[in-house]
Amino acid sequence: MGHALAGVAAAWLAGGRLPRGWHGTLFLPNPTRTAPTSVDFTRRPAEMAMFGAAAIAPDLDLLVGSHSTYTHSIGAVLFVFLVTLFAMGTRRWRIAIGIAAAWGSHLLLDWLGTDTSPPIGIMALWPFDDGYYQSSLSLFDAISRRYWLPEQFVIGNLKAAIKEVIVLAPIFAASFALRRRS
Repeated sequence: MGHALAGVAAAWLAGGRLPRGWHGTLFLPNPTRTAPTSVDFTRRPAEMAMFGAAAIAPDLDLLVGSHSTYTHSIGAVLFVFLVTLFAMGTRRWRIAIGIAAAWGSHLLLDWLGTDTSPPIGIMALWPFDDGYYQSSLSLFDAISRRYWLPEQFVIGNLKAAIKEVIVLAPIFAASFALRRRS
């Protein structure tokens, strides 16, 4: 939740936006009908979904067992920016900036978080440096992946999520207000 809030806020504050008047449709499978169900999106919900997904995406490295490495680096942010710019076209450079800012917000939050799994920290400066970095502030609590320990997994992660929302909701609200004005 925290990564999504921060990603949307970072993208909006960096100027990431879809063009005015943008309207899109997402087709979802519908098991009771032969045709898919369509869901219409206006610009703001589409931006929130897109930037929120970009902010969560660095954690996909959990699936391949290399968490906090290359996807948690400035190199990944630059790569994502260039791929998005190429895919969307240079006229949509604001989207590329927003996606990169959302991805980069993940790095900031993980750097400010408490990491309890070695190697401690994130490879923030890769490809320039392969060291791991963690802030001494420890603003955010560690997230437990020990699902077999119910108290630590459920209660600990719930407390961590609530803290993230308390810290990040005002930043999200401010970015939303600024986004509405522009």
